[in-house]
Amino acid sequence: MKDVTAVILAAGESKRMRSSLSKLLHSIGHRSLVEFPVESCVKSGIGRIIVVVGHQSEKIKSILGEGFEYVYQEKRLGTGDAVRKAVPLLKNIKGELVVLPGDAPFITPSVLKELVYHQRGERPAATVLTAILPDPGYYGRIVRNGYESVKKIVESRNASLQELQIKEINSGIYCFDPQKLLPALFHLKPNQLSKEYYLTDVIELFFQQGFRVEALRADDPWIAMGVNTPEELKRACEILKIRSTSLATKSPRHKGVI
Repeated sequence: MKDVTAVILAAGESKRMRSSLSKLLHSIGHRSLVEFPVESCVKSGIGRIIVVVGHQSEKIKSILGEGFEYVYQEKRLGTGDAVRKAVPLLKNIKGELVVLPGDAPFITPSVLKELVYHQRGERPAATVLTAILPDPGYYGRIVRNGYESVKKIVESRNASLQELQIKEINSGIYCFDPQKLLPALFHLKPNQLSKEYYLTDVIELFFQQGFRVEALRADDPWIAMGVNTPEELKRACEILKIRSTSLATKSPRHKGVI
C-alpha cells in the first residue's frame, strides 16, 4: 500500500449542517469528523495522503497537522473540481489512487485495503465502494449495465423514478487507475443546475469510452454513511457509541484476562 495515494475531499462549506462551523470540524466521540477517514488511510498503510481543503482550511490543517499534503480549492465547484485541484501533485503517480470524502467516519483500514486489492487484481478503470440500503434517500444510485460493470452513478435529485428504486448506493469512496482518471477530469462538464463538476460523472465517461468500472459492495452498510446534516451527525455519534461499547464488551479484560 506504500505506492498508493489517497485524496481526501475536505473543502466543502457544509451548508446543510446549518452551522458556521465546517461539518468536518464537528466532533464525533471527541474527535473531529475529518480525522476518521484520514486515520483510516494512515492505518491502511497508504503511502501518500493529499487533503483538499477550502472552507476553514486553516482549522482543518491545524487539527490534522503535518505529514500530509494540502491543496486549496478556492471556489467550491464540486468534487470533480476538487480532485482536479490535486492533479499537479499527481503527475508522477505510479500506484492506485483512492479518493474519499472527509465526512466518512466509518470507513475502515481493512475496507480500504480490500478496495485497493480489488482494483489491483481486476485492473478496471475504477472500483466504486457501494452498499445496499433499504432506504437510500439522497444517496447516489449505482446503475449497472445489466451485468456486473457499473454504467453510471445517478445523483438522487437527477434520478428517474425507476432509478430511485435502486437500493445500491454510492459511498463516495473510489479506487482509480490514475492514468485513466487524470485525463477524464478535464472532460467533465458542469451540472446545469448547480454549475458544479461532479466526480461521479467520470464513471459514465469511462463507460462511454469503453473502460470497465466495477463495484465492491461493503458488507457493513454504515461504511457508506456520510454526514451532511445535524441529524446525521447525531446518528453517527450514536453509532460510534454503540460500536465502542460493543468493542469494550468484547475486550479480553472484560473476561478476567489481564
